[in-house]
Amino acid sequence: MKNFRLPSKRGAIMSNAFWKSAAPAIAGLILLVAALAFPLTPDPGRPQDPKSQIPPPKQEQKKEQEQFKIKAEVNLVTVPVTVRKPAGGFIKSLPKSAFLIQEDGEDQEVLTFEQEGVPTYIAIVLDISGSVRSEWGTIKYATRKFIENLKPEDKFALITFNIQTYLRMDWGNKMDKLEDVLASIYCKDNTNLWDTIYAVAKDVFKGVQEKKAMIIMTDGLDNNSAMSYKESLDAAVHSEAAIYVVSKTQAVRQAYIAAQQGQGLYTGIPEQEFVQADLALRKLSFETGGRVLYPNTFGQLDNIYAEVDEELRNQYVLGYLSTNTAKDGSYRRIDVRVNAPEAVISARPGYYAPTRK
Repeated sequence: MKNFRLPSKRGAIMSNAFWKSAAPAIAGLILLVAALAFPLTPDPGRPQDPKSQIPPPKQEQKKEQEQFKIKAEVNLVTVPVTVRKPAGGFIKSLPKSAFLIQEDGEDQEVLTFEQEGVPTYIAIVLDISGSVRSEWGTIKYATRKFIENLKPEDKFALITFNIQTYLRMDWGNKMDKLEDVLASIYCKDNTNLWDTIYAVAKDVFKGVQEKKAMIIMTDGLDNNSAMSYKESLDAAVHSEAAIYVVSKTQAVRQAYIAAQQGQGLYTGIPEQEFVQADLALRKLSFETGGRVLYPNTFGQLDNIYAEVDEELRNQYVLGYLSTNTAKDGSYRRIDVRVNAPEAVISARPGYYAPTRK
């Protein structure tokens, strides 16, 4: 289990442990001693003149070309798109020619096109603060059922948070440890929601190039984070993961109103905090191409998880190489349109361009 250590405002998530910093020097010393003891000699069977080396076979050259092509397409912009009917239900089997995508008002050529069942990396992020303790049994059951229904090619990571953020299970699709992990959790303390979103976006999704999504289950109230909402939002947009928030802010707000007439869990919290929390979660999901879902109780999680799963399975994934080749880190607006009568489109509205390394 990994306990995330939040960075300073200008730093990155890292460890300052002695052995980590000393390892390169020690390794270098070992190599120096080995070199002095066993000097390298040329292999007589290996040509030393580069001009005399035999060129690789065509199959190997083709493999190298494919690897170069993959590297050249690192800056491919991928956009998952959900297309619905006005009355509900998904519009399926649309051809690539039905889609138009623009970046900052400029038409882009759709180079890659996938639909239905694209493998996804899904980070499941569970609030384990004291406010969800009474419903933890239901949350465990629904989470386990959701993971059981993932496709074999999908991968999941399990993260929990209260005043700290823990990576309980790293990327994989095996469930042999899931039951023990969920059973070991006890709900307590306050909530560091923004810290957790920042850590998952920066650390858990680091290096993941495939389609990705984050499902956050929370009551929506942050009262313990060091990172600001803006920092967490920026990190989430940079990660390019669609964020689905299963939020009880509306149900909690009703509990708050009831608490004014007596004693309750949310007594003493200004009502405006519920409004602000809800707006923040809505913006977070919109900017990343996800949604906020509102169960009245976490007993409805089965249906909520199934709804998210169905949406992820029925998305189109468009890919294009931006006509704007500047690596300036600027934010660029994306507009997706589809040639289908009365179609309702959902996609992330933009992304941050890469920067020069």
